[in-house]
Amino acid sequence: MLSARNQSVIGLTVLLLAAGGCSQQATTENVAGAANEAASETHSGMLEGVVTDSAGKPLAGAFVKLRNETGRLTFMVVSRDGGHFFADKLPPGSYSVQGVGGDFESDWSAPVRVSNASTAQTDVTLALNRAPNLPPAWPRRIPEDEASMDDLPDHPAKQLITTACTVCHTEWLVVTSRYDRGTWEGSIEEMREYMTGVGMSDLTDEDADMLVDYLVENLPPLDPPNPNSRFPRDFVQGEARNYRVVQYDLENLGAETHDVAVDPWGIGWANQRIGGKISRFDPVTYEYSEVGPPLYTATRARPGNLQISREGIMWLADPFETRWLSYDIAADDWTDWPFPTDEIRGQVQGNSLTLHPDGTIWMAGPGSARRLNPATAEWSTWDTPTWNDTQLNPGGYGITYDGNGRVWMAENIVDKMARFDGETGEVVEFDIPSDVVAYPRRMDHDPSGDVWVGLWSSGDILKIDHETDEMTLITPPIEGSGAYSIDFDETNGYMWVTLHKTDIIARYNTETGEWLMFPLPQAETDVRRIEVDRNNPNRIWWCSTSNNARIGYIELL
Repeated sequence: MLSARNQSVIGLTVLLLAAGGCSQQATTENVAGAANEAASETHSGMLEGVVTDSAGKPLAGAFVKLRNETGRLTFMVVSRDGGHFFADKLPPGSYSVQGVGGDFESDWSAPVRVSNASTAQTDVTLALNRAPNLPPAWPRRIPEDEASMDDLPDHPAKQLITTACTVCHTEWLVVTSRYDRGTWEGSIEEMREYMTGVGMSDLTDEDADMLVDYLVENLPPLDPPNPNSRFPRDFVQGEARNYRVVQYDLENLGAETHDVAVDPWGIGWANQRIGGKISRFDPVTYEYSEVGPPLYTATRARPGNLQISREGIMWLADPFETRWLSYDIAADDWTDWPFPTDEIRGQVQGNSLTLHPDGTIWMAGPGSARRLNPATAEWSTWDTPTWNDTQLNPGGYGITYDGNGRVWMAENIVDKMARFDGETGEVVEFDIPSDVVAYPRRMDHDPSGDVWVGLWSSGDILKIDHETDEMTLITPPIEGSGAYSIDFDETNGYMWVTLHKTDIIARYNTETGEWLMFPLPQAETDVRRIEVDRNNPNRIWWCSTSNNARIGYIELL
């Protein structure tokens, strides 16, 4: 269904309250309880075994991956005392198993059949040498300190990189990349489609071909990494063993599932920036499906960063139709919010959205913040001092609000934080107190209202006291980790962060300073955003952007 006019959308919770006279919390708990019951009835298959070394010694703390090719599913658990591993809640099907630990790994096992209400068994022996460690870096790129535009030969194509490409990207994003011809062609084609969709001047076919030839010749592809090359060499100890991973591989591996969000009923959603759809994955049934926004002139949408309200309303931007969108999940109802390009500077789609507690929707822009009030359909925008002073884009990346209701945005290109007051219109900038390039990415606020920011280039976490504006740097225990996206467990106060360059999702105890690391099943997963399920804070959702489109979650046991 579609509501093409501007309107306020009634959330599912309101409908349920009117119909059943129950609270949102009670309704959510009922839905969650029914889902858990359905899970126990639907998927009751189990697979267990023992991980040993080549001498037959049991190995605790090894990673065990289970792959169901037909279901496009991968599960991962960690072996316990005695080398025993146990994976439950498996759908019926055929599974291959591999163990990884220390400097060794096993081969993939012969397929093992798993049925409902039964336990299959297979053991794995870590007798094969593992591949060398993959250094921390962006997927299919070399570390950013190893490349420069100065290394590229002079050529008209080089000028295109510094003019056309840097409208949306920094130069290092291009010069660190190492792709084959097909990937470069796809990247340039997608860039041209985006430029046309947002009203920018397109490249000519001749310029595009010249640019691809230049990139292929001077930035040749890296070999695909060994999937196990990012696992730590030490066997997992203590509480860090108590988790599992569930992931689903999309059939369209190039869909670019960029951002993830969780609805009030525990379902994970991810935008497909290239696929044009919104992915939906049920953690109970493992069912995958897609929805797509209505189209008028474009051949496909380009869904941007999505956020889902506590009432079950999804918000996102779509530059190809020059609009923001809201989607009532329960009613399957889309609403268009035409973007006023004549009033607001910059592109329709910024990097990130935040849903303000006053009901307004904010988005990061190029050195500016934009706001939509759905109740009045009124748009507002504020430029930063750096933009006003230089007329150059200082960046606009992650965005969130603090305990005083003011909105913070990362100006990633100039290493600043901007703060916007929607009531007074005041805009203030702050330098990030880092001795190296910080490159702030995405952020969240903690239960007290303080703001936490991932500093991707330095690898630190920035904490901002919302009352005093005091800034503190916190360093994860993994060097060059690439701290990217942050989300808070509102129930327990834990900070969760994706360590992007090392394929780890980490938990930080803000009271004790303790870190726990939870590796993902393969190298170069490329997690850009994570989100904690509000109703189940032991489940942290993520999706995979480059190379292989995936959606999944880690779950504390």
